[in-house]
Amino acid sequence: MIISKINFPIYGILILTSITLSIIYIYHMIKKENIYDKNIYLFFLMYISFSIVFGIIYTLITSNELVIGLSSYGGLIGAILSAFIFEKIISFDDKLIKYVIISLPLVYSVGKIACFICGCCYGIPYNGIFNVTYKDDLNTPLFPVQLLETIVFFIIFLICNKMKNNSKIIYIALIVSAFFKFLIDFLRYDHLSKIITINQLISIIIIVISIILLIIKKKKN
Repeated sequence: MIISKINFPIYGILILTSITLSIIYIYHMIKKENIYDKNIYLFFLMYISFSIVFGIIYTLITSNELVIGLSSYGGLIGAILSAFIFEKIISFDDKLIKYVIISLPLVYSVGKIACFICGCCYGIPYNGIFNVTYKDDLNTPLFPVQLLETIVFFIIFLICNKMKNNSKIIYIALIVSAFFKFLIDFLRYDHLSKIITINQLISIIIIVISIILLIIKKKKN
């Protein structure tokens, strides 16, 4: 498949679409749980702002040059932090963080469509089936890693949503998402020049912290 990169505004539109879908999911679930609060719109404002700001900050910190982009792990940090702060300020039900975390694979899944269309975060050189060539960039067949991430993380979202009543779902969602993020990163072009990427290091940290918190939770129970 040979495609041309599409202008940046499409990227922004799709990223905002992914965040909007997440908000719709969170709103639907808290209404279903009867934990709706009139201040929830304040949270959604915080959620959008924190996700975008931390996504940009993470990209700036981890890039070797001045690049304005939205990192998935930066957005994850911002999203969880916004829910944590909101719960403390409003004394909101702690299920908010649960649904925020469950929705994150959905955000990432839709966001990777933006990466595929705009030609960023592309995969390793690959001549097999479904390879893609960005004629305005490398002009070489690449593995469609963005589409693989879209499929994998949408499945993770569906499974985690099915398991939403599991008391350990927060940790399960984080561990599974970070694990697959770690594995799929081996198929990204950036990995060719590195033994391990920053995203993979963050994945390991998330997995370790989640396992520790899960063990602590079990001991408390």
